[in-house]
Amino acid sequence: MAEETKDPETPVPTQKREGQPFEIPVLPLQNTTLFPDTMVPLAVGRTASIAAVEAALASEEKLIGCLSVRPEKTAEADAKPADLFEVGTLVMIKRMERVEDTLQLIGQGTDRIRVLEWVQEEPFLSARVQIFPELEVKNKEEVEATKRNVQSLIQQALAYLPQVPPEVRLVVLGADDPARLAYFLGSILSLGVEKEQQMLEANTVDDLMHLAHEFLGREVEIIRLRSKIATEAQTEMDKAQRDYVLRQQMKAIQKELGEGEGGEAAEAEQLRERLAKADLPDEVRKEAERELGRMEKLPAMAYSNCRGVNLPRIVWI
Repeated sequence: MAEETKDPETPVPTQKREGQPFEIPVLPLQNTTLFPDTMVPLAVGRTASIAAVEAALASEEKLIGCLSVRPEKTAEADAKPADLFEVGTLVMIKRMERVEDTLQLIGQGTDRIRVLEWVQEEPFLSARVQIFPELEVKNKEEVEATKRNVQSLIQQALAYLPQVPPEVRLVVLGADDPARLAYFLGSILSLGVEKEQQMLEANTVDDLMHLAHEFLGREVEIIRLRSKIATEAQTEMDKAQRDYVLRQQMKAIQKELGEGEGGEAAEAEQLRERLAKADLPDEVRKEAERELGRMEKLPAMAYSNCRGVNLPRIVWI
């Protein structure tokens, strides 16, 4: 039977926000990074991870530290302290539902944290951590300019992604806080743990927005290329289908007229013989041979349509 826990408005204690070290259960994250100011679903199935979540839920604040597993580490065994990045996100568990042997969580990232020391490894990971201070802005005008460039890139990306829900478009394009916008992008783009970790570890809004602009620009180019490839592939498929239908129709016509197969090949050979006997300049001969080679590779119907058409710049004698 499913069990549900809700805790919608528990604030992070003031003493923790002031940067004083405190102990907290740690939840390792595989192949993902959780950012502040974002809310994400999490599925927890490992025994040690379930124990860490239960320990967090037993506390008044219901806080847990989420640290990403380094990409080079194996996902088969339970993560050890050496397998994790030292910078992660403090997460408030907003909702928990127990389904069979798995915990389904809704977590909200609140602050960036750094591990100062590890307290225990069994039965779950626990560490003494400290909250980072708020990100500072070094150059307000540059940050604003980068934010607008990022929003322009987002509009380009959305043009290729009509399936994105309208509410997501409004959130992204209407965001005023540059850091929150960058973290939101980091949470919805598949950047990979290393790039996501770079964003999480950025200590100024300037650096964070620069990374967001760089990574988003690359993603937009990938999206554009994927869209182009998909369009071209569909065009080729449609063309191939049309050519197949035309070839089948041509075969039926040839059969009705009593013509045998192989007429195209015989005509191509005849053209080659005429080309060999023709007294042509080298450049004209090369162009004629190239064009004839192209014609030989055309589908049967397309080739048939070329009969009687003189090759470019050739006078047949």
